[in-house]
Amino acid sequence: MQGFHHRGEYDPPEWANNLKNYYWHIRVEGRDKAKRRKYYRKIRMEKLRLVEAGLSENLVNAACRYLVSLNTTSGKRLAEILDSPVVQLSLPFM
Repeated sequence: MQGFHHRGEYDPPEWANNLKNYYWHIRVEGRDKAKRRKYYRKIRMEKLRLVEAGLSENLVNAACRYLVSLNTTSGKRLAEILDSPVVQLSLPFM
């Protein structure tokens, strides 16, 4: 997102490029409800694909929340989640 760093925008991760594209189309389409619904369906399928691929649901939702509004608060939250360590399931075997 070249040229917008003075606004405090964050670059989304590489895996969110499709979501970034879909949210951009929704912003551009304006009042055409049919096209917007089409992109919302694509977003739903992409989110499902990412979660099934092993990404955390919180991480995907934080990326989507940031891409919807592009505000600094949600960008900081996304950066915080990206920097946090990944907690894995551990089973205590005795």
